Amino acid sequence: MAVSWFAAALHPNVRSTARFPVNSPSSRGFYCLNVTQFLGAANDNILKQLLVFGLAMGGIWEGVLGPGGQAWASLCLAIPFVTLSGFAGQFADKYSKQRVSIVTKWSEVAIALTAIWGLWLQNVWLVLLALVAIAIQSTFFSPAKFGMLPEIVATEKLSRANGTVNMFTYLAIIIGSAVGGPLYECYIGAYGDILKWLPGIAILVVGVLGTIASHGIPPLTPQNPEKQINMELFSGYVRTWQATRGTALRSVLVAWTLFYMIIGGIAVLILPDYKEILEITYLQTSLLMALLGISIGVGDYAAGALSGHQIKPSLILYGIVATTVAFLALGIAPPSFAVVTGLLAAGGYMCGFVMVPLQTMVQHLAADGDRGQVLGLWNCLSFVGVIAGNVVFIGIKNTGLASDRVFLVCGGFTLLFTLLYLWRWGKQFRESLPTSV
Repeated sequence: MAVSWFAAALHPNVRSTARFPVNSPSSRGFYCLNVTQFLGAANDNILKQLLVFGLAMGGIWEGVLGPGGQAWASLCLAIPFVTLSGFAGQFADKYSKQRVSIVTKWSEVAIALTAIWGLWLQNVWLVLLALVAIAIQSTFFSPAKFGMLPEIVATEKLSRANGTVNMFTYLAIIIGSAVGGPLYECYIGAYGDILKWLPGIAILVVGVLGTIASHGIPPLTPQNPEKQINMELFSGYVRTWQATRGTALRSVLVAWTLFYMIIGGIAVLILPDYKEILEITYLQTSLLMALLGISIGVGDYAAGALSGHQIKPSLILYGIVATTVAFLALGIAPPSFAVVTGLLAAGGYMCGFVMVPLQTMVQHLAADGDRGQVLGLWNCLSFVGVIAGNVVFIGIKNTGLASDRVFLVCGGFTLLFTLLYLWRWGKQFRESLPTSV
């Protein structure tokens, strides 16, 4: 029934939309897309951070899910992306991506109300349910969001547009992470009982504003309106994956999955434990986590600007080598707030040089009529990487290894990425792109 409602809600624009010729990342449509994405990413991270702090060492739910409990919150956010991304990608191909965006953002308001209910009851399971729900709506929004970029931005400006979207995404992560600490302190009564409501209200307000912004995205013509929606959750992944066999697109997807496992599945889970390692406040810990987000965002924007009117896979090598050095240094660095912030900023900045070329190649190499499904697979693989990283993190934490030493594991994985790039991926990526792109 939910699927039928979702499909019905998407139909109003099918007959009336027309291609909206937007050729500049500064256009109104691109601006509204950025605002919508910014607010959605901020909400995801506000809710996630509340759970991460509650489940981490010293949190009000510490031990409820065992050692490294914050990894389970990350898993709740990741699993819907893995199971539903291919399904969601079909909707992005069959219907107007603008309409998909609007419908998904309206659902975020209902999810915010669920989160408020769970926080009021102090029920970690209900809050986790809200996190899963917000992950589901983000799963349906993501293929539409990234799939519409080639429709509203000229090809030669795609790298810069991706850099800009990523910058605003990580800016949202920064704000969501930065306010997560103070909001958590409000929730546990650090500033009086009256402010316990503030986290839930913040999530609701951000959801409403994001819904309003989504209505500013221009009407877009469905790219494949005759597509039949396949109700099997995983068969679409298999078909799309098989279609990429022997292509550069397959290698791009594998490279992205490995990199996302390192950054999104392991590295980000280390940071909450720095509160105990460095003996700092929740606010300082939030700022430390935000620093990684802002540095990645700035790096994304810089990589997009350096790419100009081209896609430059050569930036990947610079990014991955520098990130490897930063992670290995973090793994052996003394427990110093200044040293940790400096290395996080440097490593995060260079991550952008890996992410923007890979993301842009996924969009460019995918065919127009199947771009939504390819991006659905890309979304799925992103969170397969996150889940794999979460499992690695939980396993390492159960060995008793200090959290900051886990960065040595991250450095080992980025070193593996470097070797694969030098052995095969670099040449394959370069040969897949025409010199005019």
